[in-house]
This record gives sequence, structure tokens and C-alpha cells, in this order.
Amino acid sequence: MPARHLTLGFGLAVAILLAACGSGDPTDAAAVEPPSTTTTLARIGTASTDAAPAVPTTTVPEAPPATTTPPDSIAAVTSGETEVYTKIGDSEPFRVLPEKTILGTPTVVAVIDEFPGWVEALLPGRPNGQTGWIRAADVEVFTLEREVVVDLAERRLVVLSDGEEVFESAVAVGSEVSPTPTGTFFVTDAVRLTSPNGPWGPYAFGLSARSDVVTEFNGGDGIVGIHGTNQPWSIGEAASLGCVRLPNDVIEILWDIMAVGMKVTIRASA
Repeated sequence: MPARHLTLGFGLAVAILLAACGSGDPTDAAAVEPPSTTTTLARIGTASTDAAPAVPTTTVPEAPPATTTPPDSIAAVTSGETEVYTKIGDSEPFRVLPEKTILGTPTVVAVIDEFPGWVEALLPGRPNGQTGWIRAADVEVFTLEREVVVDLAERRLVVLSDGEEVFESAVAVGSEVSPTPTGTFFVTDAVRLTSPNGPWGPYAFGLSARSDVVTEFNGGDGIVGIHGTNQPWSIGEAASLGCVRLPNDVIEILWDIMAVGMKVTIRASA
């Protein structure tokens, strides 16, 4: 069954999205010239090169067919500015999520649990790992059949489906002075870059994770990403400002098997 996707032409600096993705020296990041980008909200295997309509007709992937095994990732897309509550029944929200990310992608959260009328969600942004409750009427839940695990000690990225490894690659990770944060995160943006030979390669995925060292960059707040690189010699090294780098031919493969909403676990070691 074909899945719907949202593609938006976008000229905002990808450096804002990937604010923790320069060299290992935080002072180098500000010197990078940002290319223009295209952002895509897509289900697995549906990345598209087609031009999008000026006004998209949908922001939500179609529900996948029913399966007998639990999905690897559960996410929800918001329907506008979305109030988040500390607990069910609170009268005032502690946070309001914007309708879209800074790259124009509809805001997505990772679903932790569901209760009649409510969804418990892992939220994007600072502090890492923050959770809250959202009214079920304000989101639409969807599932994904894969998840990603990044092992910092092994400098290795693995894609899992139903617990089975379906893809793996060596990666570069954050340096000692600007480490990649650990924890459970999710993909917030999928970005096609118009300068594939630039510092982020042809594609990049923004994560809900934020750097513990880079707290502000070009208007962003230290967003961590997974992306390609024009420094292939850095693969296997602790070389970035916190992002996860892959060879450009590998990130092209990931473009077809990763999607917004997908769970990403970053761990210190196996």
C-alpha cells in the first residue's frame, strides 16, 4: 500500500537543524555556510524526488496494515499547537508544542503509552528525555516497523526490524569535548540537501536529541542529527560536535529505510 508523504521546499539553513554537526571543535561550527534544503515527512521506503504541491493535502502517513507483532516505533503527529500536561487532568499545560518544527515538518512526538482520551509522549527538545501527556484528540498515532540503535563505543549504527538487524554501518560520533548524548530519542525531520557534497552529505535526519555542550547555534538549540559527510575519513572516529555521521552512500540507503517518528536509541556501549 503506498504511503503518503509531505515534501516541502525549504531554504532555511540546515545548520540550524544540525547545530551539533560541525567538526570536533565547537568554534568551527559557526563558519560553515548552510545549504538550502528540502524536508520530507515520509514512511519507510517512500522518499520522493517529486516536487510537492504548494499546500500539502496531508501531514499524516497512512496507517500500516495490521500485524501480529508489536511495531518497533510508535509516534504521533500533532494537529496544530499542542498542549502538554504533566499528568492527566491537570488544568494548565507545562508546555505548548509548535505546529511545525523550525524546518517546516509537522511536529511529531514518540508515543510511550495510551490511556482513554490521552497519549503519554516523549517530547522533542530540551531537556532530553522529557515526557508529558497530550489529549488524544490533538494527535494522530501511527506506527513504524523499524528502529535505530547507535552504539557510541563501537561507533556503529544498526537498523532493527522486529528485533532483527537489517542494516548496519560504521559511524563517526561526537568528540570527547562535545559528545553525542545518550538516551531514547526519535526522528523529527528528514532533510534532502541541495548540496550533496557539503558537510552534511546528501541527506540528514534531525533527532529530538539536543547536545549537552552546544546550546545555541544560528538560532537553533543544539539539535543532534544523523547525516552524511564530506569528511569520509572521520568515519569510525569521535570527530563531530555531537551528530552521527555516515558515509554518503550509506545515508542514501538510510533515506529509504528511516522515517520521521522512528525510535532512535543512542547508548554508550553494548
